[in-house]
Amino acid sequence: MVFQRVIDYKWLLIACVILLSNMVVYQLSFVSALSDEQVQGMVIGSLIDCAIVAPALLLLQKRKWTVKNFVVFVAAGILFARLVIPNGLMEPFRYITFSAIAVEAGLVFVELIILFVFIKYLPSIMRTVKLEQEQLIFAFPRIVAEKVKDNVLMRVLCQEILVFYYAFCSWKKKQPGGYTVHKNTMYVGVLVMIFHAALFEAVAFHWFFHDRMPILAWGHTVLSLYGLLFLLADSRALVLNPVRIENGNLYLSNGLLKQTKIELKNISQLHTSLQDEKIYHFKVLGNTEEQPDFILELKELQTIQIVGGFEKKAKYIGVYADTPAQLRSEIELVIIEK
Repeated sequence: MVFQRVIDYKWLLIACVILLSNMVVYQLSFVSALSDEQVQGMVIGSLIDCAIVAPALLLLQKRKWTVKNFVVFVAAGILFARLVIPNGLMEPFRYITFSAIAVEAGLVFVELIILFVFIKYLPSIMRTVKLEQEQLIFAFPRIVAEKVKDNVLMRVLCQEILVFYYAFCSWKKKQPGGYTVHKNTMYVGVLVMIFHAALFEAVAFHWFFHDRMPILAWGHTVLSLYGLLFLLADSRALVLNPVRIENGNLYLSNGLLKQTKIELKNISQLHTSLQDEKIYHFKVLGNTEEQPDFILELKELQTIQIVGGFEKKAKYIGVYADTPAQLRSEIELVIIEK
């Protein structure tokens, strides 16, 4: 399973290695002993890595080759290079940095217009959400998509709102009826372990880099704190959104990490086991089972919302639950009745 995950995310891992190596190399002492020509060649190599190689690998991972995505990734790569390369070494290439900033500013301006449209419709969205019987984690993104243009920015914005809601405003909510997916796993233990490891790593990283690269140190600290907040929100979303069958739909949720709403009429059949590498597993952290409790085979590809506002398509979905026999029986009963 781990090896398969490495294969699935190989381009992302290679890109991370390239960016990390460029970040570390400028902290080594030998750089000061290089000649001006050697340093200039080193900087050009870093710019190529950050602005061309890494973006190309990330687009390979994302599998969405569009001009907009390429321009955004290239500009972001140049800005990343500006952060990791010392000011003195980057001075001859300052115009490249300015052009990247201009591109990003233009894109941000366009996205801000979309954001203002969202704010305009926010009161109407909230009124509609309160009238919905559907779980918030499913209803809120759907209603936003109905009232505002559906794009990646809107999906990311919806997720961020849900993160803060579940982290700060959901503690008085009681767990609704449904089939839990985490009680018979080591989810709580793994969550506590990750929480402590992330906290200690954030402190150590900040302490090590706060003198050398203060911008990177503070940026990492902010991201680490957000990561801890996300873990907290994800745990609450997992508890408050068990697997449920309502109005002819099967609601599957692994907290904020992934969710999907499956029309029961789209289910072709249920399998106890299936040897297929294309199975999409709805498994929480800490679940050590290698095979799902049962597998849904769908007539048409099912869209799955995953963290970061992205989507995946799947024909086979592996289902895990604390009481799988009862869940499977209810699904089969509803399918037979229909």
